[in-house]
Amino acid sequence: MQKLISVLKELSVKHDVKNYKWEIPKSCPLKIPSEIISNFDQNIYLKENMHTLLNQIDCLSIYYWMIQEWGGIASFKRNEINDAKILKFIEELDKKSLTKISFERISSLSKVASFMKPNDYIIYDSRVIYALNWLLFNYVPEIELFPQPQGRNSELVKYDMQTIFRLSGQKHIYRSHKTAYHEYCELLKGLSVEVYGKETQPYLLEMLLFDIAPENIVKDIEKTVSLKIHLKLKV
Repeated sequence: MQKLISVLKELSVKHDVKNYKWEIPKSCPLKIPSEIISNFDQNIYLKENMHTLLNQIDCLSIYYWMIQEWGGIASFKRNEINDAKILKFIEELDKKSLTKISFERISSLSKVASFMKPNDYIIYDSRVIYALNWLLFNYVPEIELFPQPQGRNSELVKYDMQTIFRLSGQKHIYRSHKTAYHEYCELLKGLSVEVYGKETQPYLLEMLLFDIAPENIVKDIEKTVSLKIHLKLKV
């Protein structure tokens, strides 16, 4: 684990999370003070204060804003089925066990959790899990990996992580969908303290992993992984 922490510290120096570029949509229901200018600071303000709006009567509309507008997942349409999924997921958070149906939409639903309780819950994003699994596989192979949600990033699609792991011949195990999200949150909370200090919030490490996945992790894979194909020609 110490090697992983050292690597994450090096990455945190090379890639300052304050350069985080995720923009806040103009439709944001929370008024952000005008003196907060950078995308990083605006996102931090949002994470720390969005929960204050959740005592409103129609908090579901705010949940959908988190997923659709801020998160960019327009396919998660508002309807009775998805309303029920969000509410069921929130119930399951306290039980520390997710059903398969909830975990299938974890990229969307974890955004809700991260704004509700940013000290406890973190976004479970495909890019973040892609980066995290690669680092775990290389530096802490004894730790179980995390199921990766389907992603949309074109760079990550080039190299399917599960295929790479299988072809490596190294033993690797994925966590159960029931406990993966909560175990992920606990792991990142511990690693965030090691990387950014005791007073840090766990979402800083999530932001770092999100940023480095398309370039740094992909480049590391290209530099590390090679494949030889032996063709069998029929005469």
